[in-house]
Formats: sequence, C-alpha cells, structure tokens
Amino acid sequence: MSQARQFRGWIGALAPALLLVTGAALAAPAITGYGSAELGMSPEQVRERLADDGIVEVTEARTDDGDLIIDGRLGGGTPAVETDLRYVFPAGSERLALVVAFHPEVADRAVVKERLMAEYGQPWEEEMAEWWLEQLADGMPATPLDFSAWGGDEQQRDRFVRLWTFEDYLTVEYLDTRLLSGRE
Repeated sequence: MSQARQFRGWIGALAPALLLVTGAALAAPAITGYGSAELGMSPEQVRERLADDGIVEVTEARTDDGDLIIDGRLGGGTPAVETDLRYVFPAGSERLALVVAFHPEVADRAVVKERLMAEYGQPWEEEMAEWWLEQLADGMPATPLDFSAWGGDEQQRDRFVRLWTFEDYLTVEYLDTRLLSGRE
C-alpha cells in the first residue's frame, strides 16, 4: 500500500475544492461509509465491525501528522474487487473521516463504477468531474487517468465518493470533508 501513504498529504488540500461542488449533490443517496464502518465512528466502533465485513490482516499506525490509520485486506468469501482498505482518523479526532479502497486491477474499473452507480446513482456530470480533476490533479501522488464523483444529499453536503483511475490501480474514497478538515 505504498501509494496509500502518499494520499494523506494531498487529502487536506482538497476540502476547498470539494466545497465548491456541493451544489451538484442535490437529491443524492446518503453516503454513510464503507461496509458497516460509518463515517464519524470511533476507532473502537470501526475495529468491532472489521471482522464482520471480512477485513483481515489488520494493522494500525500513526502518521507523522498524528492521524490514526487502520489498514486491512478484504479477504475470503465471494470474489471481491477491493483488496486493500485504509480507514483514516485525522489527528485530534476520534472520528472516521475517510475510507480508501485500493483496487489492484485497472481492468476492474467498469465493475467498480457499475457497483457505485447502483448504490449512488449517476456520477456528477462529465464537465463537473473534468473540472474537479483539473483542480486536484497537481497534488496527486500519481497522474490520474480518470475521475468520477458522487455527492451526498442535502443533509450530507460534506460527504463524497470518488473513483480515481491511475495507470496501475484504482481507488474509491468515501470521505467526509468536514471531519477531514477538523470542522466537525
């Protein structure tokens, strides 16, 4: 998960750009988190749910910035697209603000996007996604090839799901910008 460690540096810089596009998130399905781990949960609550979600090989670490990171691997059961997962609790907070699912196969992009569309509806219009990609691409650890985003409903204007396509992997991020920026 070496790419995963690079993401934390640019995540904090995303909040202003995310807030500019919240108007596009009207009437969207609720974004609650990943699996049974809900955004806003404590580390203890998330730990209790990992086994039920089939998460194995769980490790924990603190970043130099003080973020608590819980990493795991989606294991066993039916064939799963996601493999590596990262749960992020920002420094100074005991609330889950970000879950990143790392997909090692770019060829899985269509399956992943179809699953996200089934859960969250159509992604934002192509023009909005292109604009957002332009705003965020400079701070990325690798150059993204494609980007799709879904926003929360009117009560969740700070919650997003983002699908990033890179040359040799995909990521799906479930995030709450309010919790990431410490505005909780």
